Amino acid sequence: MNRTAIRGVQAVRAQGGTDIKALLEEQGSEFKAFKVRHFNEVSELREVVDLQASKIAAMSINGIDGGTSGAKLTPQAAAEFQKFMATGASSGVMEVKATMQSGQAEDGGASVPKQISNSILNQLVDASPLRKLASVESASTSDYVKIVGLRGASSGWAGETDPRSITTTPKMGTVKPTFGELFAYCEATNWVLEDSQFNLEKWLNDNVIAEFALKENAAFFNGDGIDKPTGFLTVPQTEEEDATRAFGTLQTVQAPSATAFDQDDLVNLMMSLRSPYRMRGNCAWLMNRTTAALVRKMKDADGRLIWSDGLAAGQPAMLLGYPAMESEEMDSVAAGSIPIAFGNWDAGYLIADRTNGMRLLRDPFTRPGWVRFYFHHRTSGEVMDSNAIKLLKMAAV
Repeated sequence: MNRTAIRGVQAVRAQGGTDIKALLEEQGSEFKAFKVRHFNEVSELREVVDLQASKIAAMSINGIDGGTSGAKLTPQAAAEFQKFMATGASSGVMEVKATMQSGQAEDGGASVPKQISNSILNQLVDASPLRKLASVESASTSDYVKIVGLRGASSGWAGETDPRSITTTPKMGTVKPTFGELFAYCEATNWVLEDSQFNLEKWLNDNVIAEFALKENAAFFNGDGIDKPTGFLTVPQTEEEDATRAFGTLQTVQAPSATAFDQDDLVNLMMSLRSPYRMRGNCAWLMNRTTAALVRKMKDADGRLIWSDGLAAGQPAMLLGYPAMESEEMDSVAAGSIPIAFGNWDAGYLIADRTNGMRLLRDPFTRPGWVRFYFHHRTSGEVMDSNAIKLLKMAAV
């Protein structure tokens, strides 16, 4: 049986060997053609996916989804912006204005590309605790006004057929943040700008972001409102509680000593903020590093530290269940000083940035061999809901 079967197969192969060989060769060539078509289709699909991914990333960086802190510049945006800085040549991402009149909405110079501008502002979030905590909005005009509800509305209960009396209308307050122009005036040599190894992000960080963060943070805390934001530490203050205190005035919680405070003072400060504000999130402590060093050593009745460091890199420390952040703009402990602030900052403080974005003037003429750059950005700040921020004030004597 086995021999007969083998002979049958051999006979078939012998008779049809030429046809099978041709068939295999044809199938092989068709398979090669299929692989080529498949490779080309996959390559085209990959290009489409990469293009869409780059567009999504650009939208994220440009702030369509709110922006991402620490977003990196794309090579194209960095190259085009660097080209403008080095030569003054504009491209699709650079919008150059010829007018240079002060007081106009368009101040002349070039609009900093949105990706560059947002990258700077996003890094300011990391450097300024209030820009991270407060309510940040866009304003199309310096006459921007925010309406704040002061509550005060009345309500009542009624049965199905009972009459309904007219209730009290809630009161409204207006907040008009004070605007100012935040600027950085820096320079670089022509050689540096033309160098292929020029690091745009490092240059921006060293010359623009650091200066912006320093000035902006100082204004949000202690600004006098004259051509700059109004700091929350400069508004009127009183020991009156929310029910009797005037709108726009912050409540201070008095510490019994002029030179020291304890855990009870921190609890009193925290509990002076009504529960609706504490339950909404965005509550945080603000103090400088000297005060933070004192709080870090405080222990509860069981000997446990009331301060706990963040569990992961980038997470803030926690104090009595709320984030604790440092800012050197807060006072140190001294008679009559305000070393600690606690509040719901999203409700309590408003930052409004002008929507026409960051601007840049390029000056290659004043100093031969150097190019000077004038970055400027208009922003504002003001206490919004004065019930949402509480201040610990040391005794006067």
